[in-house]
Amino acid sequence: MGKQSTRENKNIYQLCREAQGLTREKASENMVGVSASKIEKIEYELQEPTPYDIIQMADCYKKPELCNYYCSHKCTIGGRYVPEIEISELSNIILETIASLNEINPLTSRLIQISRDGTISDDEIKDFAFISKKLDEVSLAIDSLNLWIDKTASENNINIELLNAEKEKLK
Repeated sequence: MGKQSTRENKNIYQLCREAQGLTREKASENMVGVSASKIEKIEYELQEPTPYDIIQMADCYKKPELCNYYCSHKCTIGGRYVPEIEISELSNIILETIASLNEINPLTSRLIQISRDGTISDDEIKDFAFISKKLDEVSLAIDSLNLWIDKTASENNINIELLNAEKEKLK
């Protein structure tokens, strides 16, 4: 193994690579089309990674959260539409999802009233904003669950093929 970097201000890409115990050269061997010198440039912020680079690193480092990080922090479109997701335990994710769904359930009749005419009037804005915020919380909980699944699958702690096959049956 190569020598460990002593640089203090390591970015997320370098931290993830080192957490896997990989040198840049070994990481590059496990990726397609990403050289060790490109990894170094990305880690020293001399070059911005492409979405392709991020997917290669996420798979190689077994860190699917790199994709969310890139989309929520580096991508102009993602910065607007993709929230940052924190990895947490499955039980916390499920509890948050249930809590969010329980908060939405009593609001559905009000949402129907607001949307019935196809417009949102000024007197409906406050209620709609509150409901929209609660829906964002549900969406974030679902995104957290999907990231947890990806992370767990990358660590081979869930049979992703079986999960996908079962989901396909439900279509």
